[in-house]
Formats: sequence, C-alpha cells, structure tokens
Amino acid sequence: MYPTPSPQRVVARPPPDSTPGRSVAAPATWALIALNVIVFAGQLRVGGLHGLQDMSEAVLLAFGANHAGATLYEGRFETLLSSCFVHGSLMHIAFNLLALRQVGPFVERAVGASRMLPMYLLSGVVGSVASTFSGWISGGQHISVGASGAICGLIGAGAVLGYRIEGRGSPVLRQMGGWLVSLLVMGLAVTFLFHAIAGHGGGFDNAAHAGGAAAGAVTASVWRRGNMHAAPVRAAIIGLCGALLVATAIRVYRFDLNDPFATFTVDDRVVYAARALDQGRCDDARMALDSLERLTLRAPEVTMVEQTYKARCFR
Repeated sequence: MYPTPSPQRVVARPPPDSTPGRSVAAPATWALIALNVIVFAGQLRVGGLHGLQDMSEAVLLAFGANHAGATLYEGRFETLLSSCFVHGSLMHIAFNLLALRQVGPFVERAVGASRMLPMYLLSGVVGSVASTFSGWISGGQHISVGASGAICGLIGAGAVLGYRIEGRGSPVLRQMGGWLVSLLVMGLAVTFLFHAIAGHGGGFDNAAHAGGAAAGAVTASVWRRGNMHAAPVRAAIIGLCGALLVATAIRVYRFDLNDPFATFTVDDRVVYAARALDQGRCDDARMALDSLERLTLRAPEVTMVEQTYKARCFR
C-alpha cells in the first residue's frame, strides 16, 4: 500500500475534506474509475461474458482499441485516447483500477482535479503514441488497450511530487518509484519470456507504460507548488476534459458505423477478401484489399490476395 501524505504538505490551502479513502476527496479519480467500469460493461454487453477472461479483438476495436496500423494509416487518432478506457479482461481492468484507486486520490488531493485530470489524459495519449510507434517499428499487428499508460503517468507524477515535497528521502518517492521500476522490469521480463516461448510479448505494453510515466513525471515537474486554479478555471478545464472524452466516443462510434472494416484485424480483412473472391463478389473484395493496403502495403498475404483478385475479376 502507498502512504498518503497530508495534503497540507503539498498545497497552500488543503481542500475542506481531505480524509484519505473518502470518495468526496477525489471525485475525478472516482469518475475515471466509473467511466472505465461503464466501458467494460459495454464491452461485455456486446461481446458476451467470455470477455471476462479474454475479450475478442473485434470488441476491443469496436470500442476504440489502438491498432498501430489503423492509427497511422487510417487516421484513427481518437484511439490514442479511447484505448485508455478499453480493457481486455476482468483481471486487466481490476489490476488497473486498483492501481488507479491507490494513486489517483493522492495526486488529485495534492494538486486538484483540474491539474490531475488533464495530466492523466495526456499521459494516456503519450503512452498510446509510444505504443503505436513501438508497433510500427515491430511491423506486427499491434493492438493496445488499457489504462495502465495513464496510471503510470499518475505514478510518475506522484514520485515527482514526493521528491519536490520531501526530497530524496521521501517515502512517497521510494514507494511510487519502486512500484514503477517493478512494473517496467516485470514487463520486460514477461515480454522476453513470452517472445522466447510463444513468439509474442505476453500482453505487457512496455512502451505505453514508459511513455505514460515520462509524461506524468514531466508534467508534475512544471506544476507550481501552492498555486491553485480559481473555481471558474477549474470548472472550465474539467469541462474541456469531459468534452474531449465525449468527442472521442462520438468519433469512435461514427467510425464503427461508416467503416465496414473498423472492427477487422489484418487477418480478418484477408479472410474477408478471400471469401468474397470465392463467392464472386469482386467489389467487396476490392474494398477489403483497399483497407489492407492502407495497413500492410507490402505484406505477402495482401500480395497473394491481390493476385487472385486480378486473376478472377479481370478475365
């Protein structure tokens, strides 16, 4: 468990109710927890209860998972944020929300919701950008989901706050720094082992964790101690964050409606194109091939289906 320093040591004027563990002391944290739970409930509603153990990729993509190829080549930049509220299993969301409940209230009570909330969202986006870049470098079908990048931002911010308040001997710095290092080391170890045994990374998105932590730490380092936003400014910042989340959700929904391949992985699109060709549906096959070429221009499976398309549809 992480110690919760007294807010009096962080800000000049502590909030009127700063009792550790009280939901009223950290409304933004609880709102984030609630939003993650609502999204996960929606995933289960669409994908079925088997998603408690392993959510299908189609459901993840439908709710805004960050697919590196789609983000870069189909302009799915909204998924850099939406993916931070999508989870792959009950264990995945439970671990993340436990960490959010542990770290979020300390950061929120220390600097206020109007600083903590934008930092959380920014850390999530930066983590997703790092994950996307990692997926692009590896050339694989990289799908990233989860709040862990944003939560690592909270941990990074908490470590910086501990250092700024109490110096190198801060117990908060030691605890949060230790947690962050442990998470990154464990992620690297699991990735190495899974690559050696199964040929994939085992579900740890180390790039997102590192990117989120760096964003949170940098943001916390520029906060001015004791300088609180006026009430209208706090309301405006929180309102803008809410509007950004609503706009992101609308963008994901509209893309799902307008793009027939929004929930398809590369393999799904290859299978669809091949079946369309077998059934003589050249127009449908062409649509699938166009979507494939945007994601994997030189992939051998795309070239093979393209050759079949030319042979069957241009006779």
